[in-house]
Amino acid sequence: MSRTPAIPLQNGARPLGKIEVLPNAIHTIAVQAISECYGVVGIAAPRLHYGYPVILSPEHQNQGVQMRLINDQIVLDVYVVLEYGLRISEIGHNIMSGVRFLVEKMLGVPVVRVNVNVQGLSHSAAQTSVPERKIAP
Repeated sequence: MSRTPAIPLQNGARPLGKIEVLPNAIHTIAVQAISECYGVVGIAAPRLHYGYPVILSPEHQNQGVQMRLINDQIVLDVYVVLEYGLRISEIGHNIMSGVRFLVEKMLGVPVVRVNVNVQGLSHSAAQTSVPERKIAP
């Protein structure tokens, strides 16, 4: 059975033991940071389904974040659907900086790169839902 590699954390002069952080924990941190960014409609699956993005449900959102460890530094690939009509580059930069900040703050391990993959554009849920109107006879 293969084991997912963990990231060892370095802290202090005299080791008392070791701390390992599994990739699933890092995915959870990244998902939280992405969810807090303005303009993100949802976290998407890495693969399109018949050319369309698949927005993941909350219990599967970790699948929309992929992590690689290169020379004890983290590289993250995130897959998102953004709100139509907003500046994509600005939202992408906000995602990059938010994810990098939160992961580095919580783990103390440098994040080399955060690659944002925009899988699609969509209208937010607030704009697509039309309030029910009653017409008087």
